[in-house]
Amino acid sequence: MSARPQRPATLTFCQAVLALQSLAAFFAVLVLWGLDRAGEIDIPGGLLWGGGLGLVVLLGYAVGQQRKRWGRWLGWALQVPMLLGGFIEPTIAIIGGTFLVTWIIGLRLGSRIDRERAERAAAEEAAETADGAVGEDAAGGEPA
Repeated sequence: MSARPQRPATLTFCQAVLALQSLAAFFAVLVLWGLDRAGEIDIPGGLLWGGGLGLVVLLGYAVGQQRKRWGRWLGWALQVPMLLGGFIEPTIAIIGGTFLVTWIIGLRLGSRIDRERAERAAAEEAAETADGAVGEDAAGGEPA
C-alpha cells in the first residue's frame, strides 16, 4: 500500500484563510444588520443580506477552487469586498486588511514550504539512486 501524497501547503493555507474569512464576512453581515436596526447606518435589508451572504457563498466556493490556477485569482479578488466594507463600517476594513495580510503570508510561506518539500524529495531520491548504484558495484555489477 503506497502512502497518500501530501497536500500542498499553499493549498492548505489558502483554503484555511478563505474559510475563516467567510465566517468573518458572515459576522460582519450580522454586525451591519444590527447597526441598521439601531439606526446607525441605512442599508436596505435585501442589499445587506443579499450582498453579504453572496460574499460568504463566494468565499466558500473559492475554498473549493484553490486547486485551480484561477482559484488563487478569485481569492485575491475576494479580498477587495472586505476592504471596501470599511466605507460602511471602518472595523470591517481592519478585519479585511488582516485577512489580506494573512492571505499574502499564506501564499508566501506555503510556496516556500512546497519548494522545500520538493527539494527534500529530490535529495532523497538522489540519495536512494546513489545508494542503489553503490549496491550494484559491490555485487559485481549485478543488481542486488
